[in-house]
Amino acid sequence: MEKLKSGETYKITDLFTDKRHIIIPDLQRDYCWGDKKHGDNNIELVSGFLDSLNSIFKENQNKSIKLGMIYAYEYPKDSERIYLCDGQQRITTLYLLLGMLYRETKNEAVKNCLISEVELQDDQEPRLQYAIRESTLYFLSDLVCNFFLEDNKTKVFEIKKQSWYFKEYNLDPTIQSMLLALEIIENKLEIFENKKSLSDFLLNNIEFFYFDMNDRETGEDMFVVINTTGEPLTPTENIKPILIGNIDDLQTQKIASDLWEKWEKWFWNNKSASEHEADQGLNAFFVYYWQIKLLQEKQWKDKNSFPLNPIQLFSKNSEIESNEESNTIILVEELNKAKSIDEIERYFLAYQNLFEDFKKEDNQKVLKSIKSLDYKNANCLREIPINIILPLIEFKIKYSEESINSFLRRLRKNYFDGHKDWKERKENYIDWRHLIQLLDKSTGIENLLSFSNESNFKEISNVPNNIKNWYNNEEQLKSELKKENKALIETIEDHQDFMGDISFFLFEIHMSEIKIDSLFLETYYTNYLNTIDRIRNKNCKNPILVNYIRLLLLMNNCNKVGHIDRSSWSLEGVSFSTIENRYHLLKNDFKKLFSLNNNEDMLIDYCKERILAKINKDEIFELTNFTTEKFIKSWLILKVASAEKNNNCLAFYDGNGTGVAAYLNKDDNRLLDTEEFSLANSICGFAVKSGGGSEGRVHYTSNELWLKPDIIDSPFSDIVYEKEKRTQGQIQSNGKKIDELKKLIFNWHNLIPA
Repeated sequence: MEKLKSGETYKITDLFTDKRHIIIPDLQRDYCWGDKKHGDNNIELVSGFLDSLNSIFKENQNKSIKLGMIYAYEYPKDSERIYLCDGQQRITTLYLLLGMLYRETKNEAVKNCLISEVELQDDQEPRLQYAIRESTLYFLSDLVCNFFLEDNKTKVFEIKKQSWYFKEYNLDPTIQSMLLALEIIENKLEIFENKKSLSDFLLNNIEFFYFDMNDRETGEDMFVVINTTGEPLTPTENIKPILIGNIDDLQTQKIASDLWEKWEKWFWNNKSASEHEADQGLNAFFVYYWQIKLLQEKQWKDKNSFPLNPIQLFSKNSEIESNEESNTIILVEELNKAKSIDEIERYFLAYQNLFEDFKKEDNQKVLKSIKSLDYKNANCLREIPINIILPLIEFKIKYSEESINSFLRRLRKNYFDGHKDWKERKENYIDWRHLIQLLDKSTGIENLLSFSNESNFKEISNVPNNIKNWYNNEEQLKSELKKENKALIETIEDHQDFMGDISFFLFEIHMSEIKIDSLFLETYYTNYLNTIDRIRNKNCKNPILVNYIRLLLLMNNCNKVGHIDRSSWSLEGVSFSTIENRYHLLKNDFKKLFSLNNNEDMLIDYCKERILAKINKDEIFELTNFTTEKFIKSWLILKVASAEKNNNCLAFYDGNGTGVAAYLNKDDNRLLDTEEFSLANSICGFAVKSGGGSEGRVHYTSNELWLKPDIIDSPFSDIVYEKEKRTQGQIQSNGKKIDELKKLIFNWHNLIPA
């Protein structure tokens, strides 16, 4: 197969040939041409594209069309996998068009462009693959194999009704845009007179200029540059004559030059191993500097954003005018001050001193909970999120001699308030631009931490002013409790599930008789460690409690039953032994659990009470209307009850993201194929990831572990491991054991004190 060469033109048949695959990498956006929201004047782009093709096709079928340049790279080198960085929308639309044409023409040359014969018989990977997300990857495979190749009767609007179309596809914007595009193509194809000729025309007359971006790193870097500024950033060395050359006084000029050399030397001494000059570190510092001065993260032009360019800002001779995107204005006098050597030196010293603060153990502990970095290396300053680093720089400007720890702890809390995975806290998040203003208005550390006056703050477009939540009820109560036991409060704040906000402990238990004091919090937190963290750490010190906490998490849907990534769509599963999220913080069962007296028997009985209530409410053991969720929950309830009888800790299996799994078809879960499905004649196993999804399966334990009570994927009674040796009598015996366990479960309430 000929290697693609940069600067050459290639036909569709050249791109989609032999073993070659075109990959849309995860750096790319979603496919959007079928979506009206992305077109000009709310008109989707597919129609215009097809109309143009049709017009050229009618005029001259022998004419070659050059559809611009595509940027791509091979990864790994000298492989058949071409990663596309630019040209995604055109290539995808053409691919969908070819698929629709094949349905009507059965043109073998088109089929070969959709999928190779080898892949068709193997993993069914189409020639175009979307690595943006797993669902898109699977959908394209399903679309090609089930819709383009095998089915020419189903209309596009009926795709969502097909057995191969999964509900998860409805949540994927690329898939939904593809479906819209396919409907347009389906309608447009009626105007094309000779579809066989059209398909040949597309394969042989459409050409692209190919630009080889060499590798993934270069591809991504160039992609960013191409899509923002259009040119590389100017080296900071060009800033030096701007800052120093306009100084008339020779002595002052010498001082300025010495200061520049000092900055360069520091950034040279603190460069990364891959850098060969001080430029990158110094440029990052200048960007931070201007972000603080402008209260602006990026530059804007024609409603497009791109990184701040220090040389442009230092070159400004007049005020920086306001615009609707940034709502930024800096007056001439402020601009002149910002461009002065003395002001830059002030911020450099703050930056330098901040790094010294990072070396302190108490600060490192907080910083590492935000982002794991080597905080003894100054390069860390460039890796810290801007809503942490920028307020810290300004803090060192305002309170240079004060410890950063208290403010840093509040910044960590604020960072997680705004984190995409902590949405329940988003109303408390304060943008860094308002924090810079807060620092300016504060009159001391105590005032800074308890600031609540939201007036006279400069408004930032599209950024809510939440200063009122800086010293909210939670912070006020904590400040009182810290007088009594600061160490305990900070310990709870440091927990990975709270990161500064302990509202869960302070306000979620609506029991007026409970006095919130250090003793209550200590009990509450101890219960939290003895339950949630015991599972996290796979600690079986009290096996029965560990089993029931895992089960209570499952019954509260904290870990949801559903598709397991990179496993087959024919099965579903759930992580039973991992804390994958913080959903338990939103569940009343856990709010109450942690407030109980620190007594493990009481905790176990409470779990049983709540689990039994959910068993009855959801009719968990009623499997006439089979679902994998009910089946897996039934199975794990029985396993937990069985483990209690034997005082066993159920094995922690959920490594590598796999989970307890069952087949969607209930009959596939049977122990003995000749008998009807039932709890007695069934078993749950574990999902096995295939890497491609097509060969994922449920895996069962080994003969050595069979029938052991601590093993999840093993029957309850004397069923033999070898499938061919199983009998009806063994199934009946297993059923009796299950009935005994169910009777025990439904009598749990007798164990709970009145």
